[in-house]
Amino acid sequence: MKIYVLEYQGGRFDRTFNLGDQIQSIAASRLLPRVDGFLPRDELHTVQEPCIVSMNGFFMGSINWPPSPLIEGVFFAFHVAPAWEHVVCSPAGIEYLRKHQPIGCRDRGTVEILCKHGIEAYYSKCVTLTLERRSAPPQDGKVFIVGGVEDKFASVIPKSIRKNAIFVNQAKVRLPYVSSAMKQSLAAHLLDTYREKASLVITSKIHCAMPCLAMGIPVVFLYGAHKKNDYRVHVVKDFVDINYVNRSSLAGRLFNRNLSSRINWEPDAVDFEAEKANIRAGYSAVFERAQSRFMERFG
Repeated sequence: MKIYVLEYQGGRFDRTFNLGDQIQSIAASRLLPRVDGFLPRDELHTVQEPCIVSMNGFFMGSINWPPSPLIEGVFFAFHVAPAWEHVVCSPAGIEYLRKHQPIGCRDRGTVEILCKHGIEAYYSKCVTLTLERRSAPPQDGKVFIVGGVEDKFASVIPKSIRKNAIFVNQAKVRLPYVSSAMKQSLAAHLLDTYREKASLVITSKIHCAMPCLAMGIPVVFLYGAHKKNDYRVHVVKDFVDINYVNRSSLAGRLFNRNLSSRINWEPDAVDFEAEKANIRAGYSAVFERAQSRFMERFG
């Protein structure tokens, strides 16, 4: 019985990539009894051997759905974007998902989409929330500003913080033709850097915010006010406030100055170890169910 997690290779991933994808795969890997390798998310329809695959993350990104019938999926922290509902919830897609229901979904929006199509679904949250909490904060920690906020939301972040902050863009890494192993290594290095160096993370990226929250790092989450209905990030609201930033002209700058004065720029780390244990247990239960189905089908 082979067990795989997702990788993000080929096509647009050869030009630019999002380390948040790899962070999700790292988190899933740590919940599995072992990992025998990686399978490209956009090529799951080509798999020709019986296997178990952790199906956490964003679907889709291509029209290659549903996956091969030889895949027994671990459907936990599954996300469907509205733009790809017509692919994931096509007649063939619905038939496939019903064979694996109930589907654990990363966000409530995905639950609503699947239920609308008659698929049993529930809110599982994200596997990146299961990363281990660090033992202690760094003695001489740094502020990390991660993922586009350095140019879009500069008027919100106090200059005194921006002046000495470390800027990271983990979502648009422009290194062409990087191997999957190297991407995994870069993502692991980035997580270690946050864990060992960050006294505060200010970000607009959910797969920076959630793993940092899990590791016990204080987080300030900023997001565009024009995207208040983006259910993809609403999982963050279960743990910290989402500070919606106005990106318009003069009125927006005035709004943002007022918002800045109301944000706590020295937040405490969030403790949700009990919830983390529940998410881990939920993933393990779904894996065990997938493993049982695999044995019934393939022996």
